[in-house]
Amino acid sequence: MIAYILKSSLSLIILFGLYWFLLRKEKLFVFNRYFLVLSVIFSLTVPFISIPVNFQVTPLLENAVPVSVNNIPGISDVNITRQYLEMQASQIDISEILLALYITGVIIFLIRLLRNIYILAGRINRSEKISFEGYRIVLTDDTAGPCCFFRNILINRDDYLNGRIDKALLEHEKEHARQTHTIDIMLIELLKIFYWFNPVYLLYDRAIRINHEYLADNGVISDKSDIKSYADILLSFIICRSSLSLTSGSNNSFTKMRLIMMMRSKPKGFIKRMKIAMSTCAGLVLFLLLSFKESPDLPSKPVLSETGIEMQQSRVNGIVITEDGKPLMLVNIIAEFPGSTPGYFSVTTGSDGRFSLKNIPEDAFLNISCVGYKRQTLKPGFTSEMVVKMIKDPEFKTTVMTVDATYYHEGENVRIRRPDDKNLQSVIVIDDKISNSKGEITLVRDDIGMVKVLKGKEATDKYGEKGKNGVIEIMTKKRAAELGIDISPPVSRLRQKDPDDLPTFQESNPQAFQEWVSTRIRYPEEAISRNIEGWVSVNYKVNPDGSISNITTALPVNSLLSDEVIRVIKSSPKWESSKNMETGRPIESSVTLKFTLPGGIIKDQPYDRVDEMPVYPGGENALLNFIKNNTKYPQKLTTEKIEGKVILRFIVTTEGNSEAISVLKGIHPLLDAEAIRVISLMKGWEPAKRDGKTVNAWYMIPVAFALPQTN
Repeated sequence: MIAYILKSSLSLIILFGLYWFLLRKEKLFVFNRYFLVLSVIFSLTVPFISIPVNFQVTPLLENAVPVSVNNIPGISDVNITRQYLEMQASQIDISEILLALYITGVIIFLIRLLRNIYILAGRINRSEKISFEGYRIVLTDDTAGPCCFFRNILINRDDYLNGRIDKALLEHEKEHARQTHTIDIMLIELLKIFYWFNPVYLLYDRAIRINHEYLADNGVISDKSDIKSYADILLSFIICRSSLSLTSGSNNSFTKMRLIMMMRSKPKGFIKRMKIAMSTCAGLVLFLLLSFKESPDLPSKPVLSETGIEMQQSRVNGIVITEDGKPLMLVNIIAEFPGSTPGYFSVTTGSDGRFSLKNIPEDAFLNISCVGYKRQTLKPGFTSEMVVKMIKDPEFKTTVMTVDATYYHEGENVRIRRPDDKNLQSVIVIDDKISNSKGEITLVRDDIGMVKVLKGKEATDKYGEKGKNGVIEIMTKKRAAELGIDISPPVSRLRQKDPDDLPTFQESNPQAFQEWVSTRIRYPEEAISRNIEGWVSVNYKVNPDGSISNITTALPVNSLLSDEVIRVIKSSPKWESSKNMETGRPIESSVTLKFTLPGGIIKDQPYDRVDEMPVYPGGENALLNFIKNNTKYPQKLTTEKIEGKVILRFIVTTEGNSEAISVLKGIHPLLDAEAIRVISLMKGWEPAKRDGKTVNAWYMIPVAFALPQTN
């Protein structure tokens, strides 16, 4: 509602500015009339018009690219946890008060309009009427000057019977009626109802009424050469009486402007056409600016707002298809929704390509991804089934590693090999036939149904001596269909991740556990005596039965500090088990805090997701130049010819420093250390913002190393 009011008000003001500076003083009365009226209609409707466009910027990078957590393939969803809030009592919001005031104003102005229509209609019905060239002269006892309402010309009885109304004035009012000026006035009265709080409607009201007078004057004198005599008649009838509400009629405040306009010459043809063209083009540009809306084409729990108030939510059903209309299996759909404690639901499509998500709030967005296809970010559709067409990405590249096999995805193809088969001796079997390829094979991804790796005795029992180096068995989708084998993913993968699938801590979320841990940590005395401080981040996993496992430190830090955090996590009471034990899922999260001398503990956990990412002084180019100018390739490694990217993760603090730097993916200890050294030098960041406040935030940068080039 607020966005609609702001857009329409901005449109009204800009278009009126065009009229005021380009058209107001020109004798383009007909064009001006339609420009003003259409400006009102346009401004009331343009907020509802949306033209989807894509804004994509792909920076050219040389040695390093700063990216956020979700932009690096294979390193997304770091420390993302499902967050839940308990229902709180509903509170009166300032927006509710403003809405009540707005509705009250609308009702008051609507009653005012209906009252004026009723009074005017009553006067017309009670008064004597005289036919006049197809129109009606209504003789009233009102002291108001001549005016018209649709086809009725209202005139004071005494003025008319005593001959004080010149025929030119009657012709003037007849022009108002003939040109249906009352319709314009009724439009502006409707505008007053919905924009009673906005003074811009007063500008349009005055501009439209004075233009009506110009039109009527022009209609009377268009066939007369003696403009001066008409002006004299007009001046002789100056009275201190106003027209009735809702009518078109003479207004004494407009008399001077009308006389000036009568004496003004018509604009030359070129100037006239130029001003009309400029106004039309400016209106078109405004339409495009207000209508453009970014169309991203990349990115059951009670859904509550940050204050605990329940949000509007619903079910989303859909189907994912390929470019040729076939259902697409194994598409991952993640429904994410914002807030201080963001959450997400996810589901994977089955062989029919369909998906269903429930309890999805209106402000959510769907991240849709599939191996080999372009990632899409869409708004959920609640009113009908969504049809999502996935587009193949010819430049798609990623590596997926499992215990038994490694899959190198490139465009439509995938190369398969065993990670422990360095000499590429494994036998490749496709649809029960031994292939000529050994060790690895490249196939079209969509043709592959199942992959199974046999090793040791299992391989030799089935394939004899040929299987001594291991066997990779591949079954195509075509062969699986012939044999009637279902290659769909397990049902548990197709089911939406739901709150009841997750364990809880004291009937709350992982954030509550963070608070519980931080209140029980004590700064080790030995660490204080040795002047040891720094960030500590400890990962942990809560299993569906409520037990905690996989407690590991995630940052290179002195063990005195990390051991204290690990000690408290291990002392945690058991979490409540998942309510849906059959589909229960573990929670993987972390506790991050900072020990500061002489004995303080900062408990502000850095965020993975923020409203505004940290910005290095000077922007992205300055960041790239800093890394490029300060990174030195270690001389010791020039003979080893090692190249690649070191991916670093660190915290940009509210003070603008780079702290808690760790290596997510390294290539050599010396290169890793050099990358850490360079990032640690980066100071003066503009901190991240969340809900309008500066916060600590995680940030990722891949630093690329290449051998020094010589002539």
